Amino acid sequence: MTHPTIRLFEQRAALLDLQGNNKGLDDAIADLAAWMTLAADHLTEDDSAVLGGVGGTLHREGARRRTQE
Repeated sequence: MTHPTIRLFEQRAALLDLQGNNKGLDDAIADLAAWMTLAADHLTEDDSAVLGGVGGTLHREGARRRTQE
């Protein structure tokens, strides 16, 4: 059974494809960074740590892909 949030991610990915949206990892990283900046006053330290970890993973994977090209 897929976690409901993972299912949401899958649905959003499918919608992005249907819309012809070709945003990539760099765009996702920029969107996350912008949102974290806007929400900074409302995020706990734990929230920031988790989101920073997500951003770090995205950044690392984007860097790996760029070096493999």
